[in-house]
Amino acid sequence: MSDADAKIYILAEPSCSGTAAQHGGLGDRNHLCIRARKPDKVAGSPDELVPPPGQAWLSTNWVHGLAAIPCMHRGKTEREERERKTRRGQWPVRLAIFARVKSCKAAAAVRPRSNPRLAMIAGVLLSAFVLGGLGGTAAAQDNFEPADFNVTSELLTLGVDVNALPDLSGLAERDDAAPCAAACKSLSDLYGSSVFAQNTTVYSDFTGAYWSSIQSALHPLCIFKPSKAADISVLVLLARLTQCPFAFKSGGHAAFAGASSIEGGITVSLENFKDVTVSRDKKTVKIQPGNSWVDVYKVLDPQDITVTGGRVARVGTGGLTLGGGISYFSNIYGWACDNVLSYEVVTASGRIVHATPTAFPKLYWALRGGGNNFGIVTSFTFEAIPLPKGQMWGGTRTYLESNFKGVVDAFAGVVSNSPSDPNAGLWVAWILKYGLKMAATELWYAKPDGANATIFNDFKAMTPIADSTQNRNVSEYSEAQQKTNPYGLREVYWDITVKADARIAHIARDIYYEERPAIATLEGASPVLVFQGITEGQMKHMSKNGGNAVGLDYQNGPLYLIQIACWWNKEADDNAIYAFTRKVMDRITAEATALGVQNDYIYMNYGSKFQNVIAGYGADNVNKLRDIAKQYDPKAVFQTLQPGHFKLDRAPVPS
Repeated sequence: MSDADAKIYILAEPSCSGTAAQHGGLGDRNHLCIRARKPDKVAGSPDELVPPPGQAWLSTNWVHGLAAIPCMHRGKTEREERERKTRRGQWPVRLAIFARVKSCKAAAAVRPRSNPRLAMIAGVLLSAFVLGGLGGTAAAQDNFEPADFNVTSELLTLGVDVNALPDLSGLAERDDAAPCAAACKSLSDLYGSSVFAQNTTVYSDFTGAYWSSIQSALHPLCIFKPSKAADISVLVLLARLTQCPFAFKSGGHAAFAGASSIEGGITVSLENFKDVTVSRDKKTVKIQPGNSWVDVYKVLDPQDITVTGGRVARVGTGGLTLGGGISYFSNIYGWACDNVLSYEVVTASGRIVHATPTAFPKLYWALRGGGNNFGIVTSFTFEAIPLPKGQMWGGTRTYLESNFKGVVDAFAGVVSNSPSDPNAGLWVAWILKYGLKMAATELWYAKPDGANATIFNDFKAMTPIADSTQNRNVSEYSEAQQKTNPYGLREVYWDITVKADARIAHIARDIYYEERPAIATLEGASPVLVFQGITEGQMKHMSKNGGNAVGLDYQNGPLYLIQIACWWNKEADDNAIYAFTRKVMDRITAEATALGVQNDYIYMNYGSKFQNVIAGYGADNVNKLRDIAKQYDPKAVFQTLQPGHFKLDRAPVPS
């Protein structure tokens, strides 16, 4: 179904046309009436959508047919009275059940205590509409979360009466309080079969399905699988109320423990957020974070479009995009984050907003490379890229040591000459296989028949021992890349950047092979050193729509992104592997510094748990990110209660 077919427009006005008086309310100015219709023309005449004075149209893609919309009190000044009356079972939550209702007059009164689940559903629907639309103007100001913000009261506006949940009632006064036990039990009371406890099959299957077995080793107290953004609002507020830490999992493709898992807290799976919606004009694609990139490409390939997404099939859409996101198409269009037009995000106060270059622009900027520090993104609206039949060209050409100098020179030439043909991209992976040193060179072209591209002439002048390059669609190519990223092993990443200079490529390769014997006897150890380019074209696109947060300037490019990756089998070998990766990267960094080509930027998606990634964005951007976090998350919820991954002021494991 297209956006236009699915969309219903919601008319919100300050008065409920008599509903307040009918139900003994406090007056029209303290109520919000929700009316709905489906216009004859959605994207046509602007006059069709002009609301009456004092009213506003809100739009949503997730209300279909009948929906439950609350017509309920929203006056801030009476919040305490509302909370008191709700606890006593005196304050009704009124629901208008409609297809194309004309007013809220037919609202039925349903008391929260008598039907808490229905009340909760009603509340979260209103919250999603108001905070994503009418609430935007007020919320965009500096005091996004007011000083007197009350978590209990905010939960009440979502239909969750804390005092009706036994495990939360009087929590602060109880000596036996177990915050995460209370949070998990309350989630179970509210969401039933969407919450999974330890020692269940679903729990075991979930924790065992991470890419890195290091993440699988953690044991959250419960797993929550929400279905809509408003469920996440409730989760964040319950976590604040109980002070129970949490982690969110999109694809779970991070290497280190805690990135998208947590010990003893709540791990939230986004697997139910699976929509991929192409606009009618095929200019935009709305992608939810429960998708892997192959899910997305299988939808887009037949429609002759694609997006600047990940290159490996099972990598999640959420983490890659928030960390920057290098794509097969980045030389032409920029990174994934540079092509996001809108983020739907749940903030620390539970408010759901849509961040764009003009609405919440500071938040929008921070989400473009700032990681999980500012909210939980529940959908990304990407700019679509035309790609007939989803077809491109790519594959691996493998060369022996006798061609190493030629491989480095050819790699350097493609990166430096990228402006002349930005369709071309590559990485070089230095490996040891069958006792032989090899260069596994991944070449790709952003349209078919890249084998004829003159920018690859230096590679064509060498004879590979294996060649898998061919025309294929993006989904097929991503699945081919997945084969080099097996699941269920222990994993580590570490990366740095340097100014493009072929000398450092030769030096780094030699350091890698010199140090490799240190882990040669460790079971299953398979390290690889990878070089790829951050081209001038990629960095120029980083200024689109107000820029991104990563702090790169094309005038200082191009750069080489140097990554070491390793998998192995035994936990007992962890420290030896970490020492090896650290030594290799420290030696390369020292050589780069001596050559005058060292750069501070660290690509988040390849970062090690020992690296302070955000610090590499530059002092100005770091300070700006911290200021934005204080504005939207003054209590540092996403720094303390969501402690995993790369935080604003530290490495995941400071060393």
